[in-house]
Amino acid sequence: MSEGKKKFCKYCKTELQKGDNICWKCHRKQGLKKWQIVAIAVGVVYFLGVALSDTSTPTSVGHQEVEENKQEKTKKEFSQGEVVNYKDVLFSVTEVRKTQGESYSKAKQGHEYVIVSIKIENKSDRKISYNPFDWKMENSQGQEEDYTSSSIHLDTSLTSGDLNPGGIKEGTIGFEQPINDTGLKLNYYSSPFQSEADFKITLN
Repeated sequence: MSEGKKKFCKYCKTELQKGDNICWKCHRKQGLKKWQIVAIAVGVVYFLGVALSDTSTPTSVGHQEVEENKQEKTKKEFSQGEVVNYKDVLFSVTEVRKTQGESYSKAKQGHEYVIVSIKIENKSDRKISYNPFDWKMENSQGQEEDYTSSSIHLDTSLTSGDLNPGGIKEGTIGFEQPINDTGLKLNYYSSPFQSEADFKITLN
């Protein structure tokens, strides 16, 4: 046996043959010592504790708070007075105005313009984009429409652009909907390729 491959008894240091599990001199089994086994067990328990811990969960909460937290994470429909926190970006509807338009810009027969004022606050640490095409309006018939370009709110209309961390953007988005429809919802899509809205805001 070469010098680099020599095996010695863990207790009496007698040289052993490769594969020997019991020392031929002191007759003691060549396994892990008790303190080594305890150290390994403690290390495994610690690792599992770190791996399974959820740092996003409050350290001390009651049952009701846990249930409310679960509901907040799964909630996708909001009322007009609520501020929606989506991926650390705050969205809120500050005003809803309805008009049939003016002589140079009138809604089609039986319809009216619904002008929604939107406020976007970027509370995240990344740059985000905004666009009026991110929004659609759903009416009581389940019909979902893109925004309507109109000169009625041309001076306040939401444009497209980027918003740096801490930035705020406000603007209006117009939709053409049946007169006095009471089931209107403003739906937000973070991607044009998705079939389901990220969240919906029910309008008063």
